[in-house]
Amino acid sequence: MNAATATLAARSFHEWPLVVFTTLAVGGAGLLTAPLLSLAAPGPWAPAALAVRWGVALLAIGLAVSLAHLGKPLRAPLTAAGLGRSRLSAEVLAAGLATLAGAAAALLPSVSPALDVAAGICAVAFLVTLGLVYALPGQQTWGGVVAWMPLTAGLGFGAVSLAASRGEALAVGAVPIVVLAADAALLVVRRTSLVRRSATLLPRYPAAFEHAQALLFARLVLVDTLPGACLLAGFRRTGVALFALGLLADRLAFYGLAAQRTTESELARVEGIIASGV
Repeated sequence: MNAATATLAARSFHEWPLVVFTTLAVGGAGLLTAPLLSLAAPGPWAPAALAVRWGVALLAIGLAVSLAHLGKPLRAPLTAAGLGRSRLSAEVLAAGLATLAGAAAALLPSVSPALDVAAGICAVAFLVTLGLVYALPGQQTWGGVVAWMPLTAGLGFGAVSLAASRGEALAVGAVPIVVLAADAALLVVRRTSLVRRSATLLPRYPAAFEHAQALLFARLVLVDTLPGACLLAGFRRTGVALFALGLLADRLAFYGLAAQRTTESELARVEGIIASGV
């Protein structure tokens, strides 16, 4: 491999399977929380059958895509064997339970509202474990509040989708506002933490990831600002579509910005932690 090829390989973005997986998984899990969020909405509880069906589909597709990031996809079920000592095992188990519970709720919508609530609880657990699995020592941009942002992003997507399914934002009260405000607050804290940390390595990935503030601002607009404005203006489907695009921007920034601020020694330490079971 010559120098030019080596440089190109170093600057290539290798995390696309993880980006696609986590985008679909956060969106799918978020949709599964819609019936759970409706408990906090004014008026009688109402199921969100369409959101649950789409949630199961997105989460299942995301899990299938995640296998592309594994060296031996057929051994993926073995990751659950480390439950209790590995955060990754907890994530895999929570994802499986959320998918199964969501599928049961989608196939048996008239059996019991408890199925919808159970699927929502499992989805929340998955969103929490998805964030915590990356909270590793040695990785500058994955610590602190960012570990909780998959949860707020997923709940936000579920809340916006719920409001869209009800026909107007006011039908679900302050639920979307509270969730989006919490997500925006975490994003501000994350932005502050990134400013305080200087890059310890020349950028290895495409130059777009050098512009951290622009990426975070785009994420703020697509996730926390425009979807809410679209709901209030009556453009419900547009709001959901913009939020979905925001989830993709969030995941790109999550992996891309981390690579911009990781030295080779830190990368080796993080990989060692993952291999030993966090």
